[in-house]
Amino acid sequence: MTTKKDMQKSTRKAILALSFAAICFLPSLTNAANAARSVHLKYAPQAPLAQEAEATIKVTQCQTNSFYMAIGWDFGYCGIQHVVGIGHVVIFSVWDPGDPHDLSAKQEAVPEERRTKVLYAAPEMTVSRFEFEGTGAKAMAGLDWKIGEEVSFRVESFKDGEDRMAFTCFIKMKDTPWTKLATFSTLCHGDKVKGVTNVYSFVEDFWRNGESAKRVRRAEFSGIRTRSKDGEWVNVRVACFTGDTTQTKNIDAGMTDSGAFFLQTGGDTKNEHTPLWSFVEL
Repeated sequence: MTTKKDMQKSTRKAILALSFAAICFLPSLTNAANAARSVHLKYAPQAPLAQEAEATIKVTQCQTNSFYMAIGWDFGYCGIQHVVGIGHVVIFSVWDPGDPHDLSAKQEAVPEERRTKVLYAAPEMTVSRFEFEGTGAKAMAGLDWKIGEEVSFRVESFKDGEDRMAFTCFIKMKDTPWTKLATFSTLCHGDKVKGVTNVYSFVEDFWRNGESAKRVRRAEFSGIRTRSKDGEWVNVRVACFTGDTTQTKNIDAGMTDSGAFFLQTGGDTKNEHTPLWSFVEL
């Protein structure tokens, strides 16, 4: 007979294996020691071969050139950023086939037929290609998100022919309906034709100018759930706290009084709640 304790142990083993296999899907760039450490939450349980995922993010402490990622998965990511000279933005990206850890990857090296295709983009979204963290397509727009207010994301997937998966990103803010941002199609093969799998979140400092590491970034994550092919939703209740290879110790994760996960990095942050490589349970 499988007990609750056995199930918890199995869940932890699975998520820890995933975390060690992929410490950071958006790896630290050069001069990582000049940045606040990137920190992540790898979630479980998740629906088998999930077709859809939802998450809500609330930034509570923000700094310039920071990325607060609500949903990351095997093929892409979405979230909100504060960008120097631009302000608050929303971003949705999907990778081409290849290694997302490849910091030397260049757009021109990817043949047209292997590139991520744009199937739809809302008029306000600016679509472009990216490189040097793998390659792929991204959609960005200015977004008036506010510190202390929730922003919800949903990513849906569907097969696009025999060898491609398409992903659509939706966003919802206070007193607004769900809004479709963009749909990207990426090349897959065989058993890699799957949906929104291995969902995680993170907080990243991408300014990396030395001073940025001295400033606190903090976000809360709630309502994380994934939906299987048969339509059943699975609510996440466990997260593994992980970090990139930067060796700084001013990081933390845990659960808020309201029952959300949180991540914090940089500045005077102390690791008071959850040791790295251990679990937060709602």
